[in-house]
Amino acid sequence: MISIIFLGTGGGAPSKYRKLPAVFVRVEGVGILLDAGEGVQERLSEASISPMDIDVLAISHMHGDHVLGVTGLLETMGLLGRKKELVIIGPRTIQDFIESSSSGTFFKPQFDIRFQSSLETKEFSITPFPTCHTIESQGYIIRTRDKIKIDINKAKELGISDWNLFRKIKTGYHADISPSTVEYITYKIKGISIAYTGDTRYCSEVLQNVKGVNLLIHDSTFLDEETAAEFGHSTSRDAAKAALNASVGMLALIHISSRYHDTTPLLTEAKRIFPRTILPEDLSKLVFK
Repeated sequence: MISIIFLGTGGGAPSKYRKLPAVFVRVEGVGILLDAGEGVQERLSEASISPMDIDVLAISHMHGDHVLGVTGLLETMGLLGRKKELVIIGPRTIQDFIESSSSGTFFKPQFDIRFQSSLETKEFSITPFPTCHTIESQGYIIRTRDKIKIDINKAKELGISDWNLFRKIKTGYHADISPSTVEYITYKIKGISIAYTGDTRYCSEVLQNVKGVNLLIHDSTFLDEETAAEFGHSTSRDAAKAALNASVGMLALIHISSRYHDTTPLLTEAKRIFPRTILPEDLSKLVFK
């Protein structure tokens, strides 16, 4: 299962309607924060999420509206007595930024911070992919592993009822049973996948990497195409075209410019191209099982 809380769905500058980019994802009990714009701690509090629940921080790029909440968030973790390790994934300069900002505020973490380029666990993976913005930028795909299930009725047909054997088969170990039997009594449940673009123009690099995901969370900053192209962003139509051409399950529009108090036109434009589109408000939730 993957649960998603859209903490901040605005972009550029915060407004009373939308805070700056931050999306909290919980997968297999692990808390992942995608970007940490200014004001992220208030939104975490409003969503009843403790900073201590964050196990992984994944930053898309180094523009201020995506990273200026990081230092305060780390300091709060320290004040709360954090001891467990924090994994941080991001552009090449993220480590320098955190170290220099922490030094500037005389903050020394008493917990380990591990910087890495991706994350692989037994249950899921976090994989970066390049996006097309005005500076180095990357999106992320979070994907749960496929799961092996046992067809109990087929197993009973063959006289197999040993639950310890079932457990071994599910983990990929089946030395005590023939491959053809395993194939007959098992079936696969495909893992869940979500993609988060951060800031990006419509481009092939994104399309190639997000194909077939269950949920695409895509930049939708502007309605006007020329403005979007100038600043390295997407329109809602661009996001919808990406969703359509990548054959995704659902599209969520975020990074909405503060100029749009009424977001109905953005959603309407997108749904004309890709009907399975939502435009989430701050603190709205989605669950994929």
